[in-house]
Amino acid sequence: MIILVDVGNSATKIAAAENGKIVSVTRITTEPERTPDELYVFLKTLGISEPRDAAISSVVPSLTPKFVSMFRNRMNLGSPLVVTPYIATGIELSYRNISTLGPDRIANAVAAFFEYGKDVAVVDFGTATTIDFVTADGKFLGGIIAPGLEASLQHLVSSTSRLFEVDLVKPTRYVGRSTEECMQSGSYLLTLGLVEAARTAVRKETKIDFTFVATGGLAERFAPLASAIGIIDRDLTLKGCWHLYRLNKQEHQG
Repeated sequence: MIILVDVGNSATKIAAAENGKIVSVTRITTEPERTPDELYVFLKTLGISEPRDAAISSVVPSLTPKFVSMFRNRMNLGSPLVVTPYIATGIELSYRNISTLGPDRIANAVAAFFEYGKDVAVVDFGTATTIDFVTADGKFLGGIIAPGLEASLQHLVSSTSRLFEVDLVKPTRYVGRSTEECMQSGSYLLTLGLVEAARTAVRKETKIDFTFVATGGLAERFAPLASAIGIIDRDLTLKGCWHLYRLNKQEHQG
C-alpha cells in the first residue's frame, strides 16, 4: 500500500493506493498547526497502519515537513516522495521560473498526460482556479491562475460595507431578485466565464483543441454547467502523485 497525500490550502486529501489504483480517499480540513503526532493518530483511525511508502503534494509549506516527519519517524518509511519541480515527471515543464510552479499543478499535469494521453486542459476548482495545459506528446505549456470562487466572494465581502457572506449554491436564476441571488449568480458566471474564455483564447493562441478535465473541491458543482468541460476527475492530483511515485521510486526499485 502506498499513501498519497494532497495538501491544499483549504482541504487535504489522503488516499491509499494498491497496484496503481486508488482504493480509498479521505478529505479533511487543512490545519497548518497540526503536529506530526496528530497526523499519525489520524492515519491510524483510517486503518492505515503498514504502508510501504508515501508521496506528498503540498501547497502549504509549513505542513510538508510535518508529513515527512510523521512518515519517517512514526511509520518508518524512510524518505517519502515530496513533489517538487526537480523530480522526474515524465513530461517537459515549459515554465520560465520552474521553482514557482506549484506541486499540485505538477501532479495535475503529470496525471493528465499519463491518464488521458491527449491534449488536456486541467481546470482545478480550488482556493484558486487554475487551468493548466498539457499536450499529447507530454509538454506542459503553462497555464492560468485566477481567484477561486470562495476567495473572490471573501474579498468582495471584506471590501464592501453592505455585502455579506452567502451560501455557495447554484443560483436558481441568473437575473437575481435579491442581493444574495445577485452575488450567487455573479460568482457562478465569473467562474464559468473564465473557463469558456480560456477555451476560446487558448485555442486561438495554440491552435490546439484541448479536452477540458475538471478537478478540485468545487469541480462537481461547476463542471456540469460549463460546456467546455468534458470530464470530471476528482482524484486527478492524487493520481499524479501516484505516477510521480512510480517514476521516481518504484521504477528505480526494479
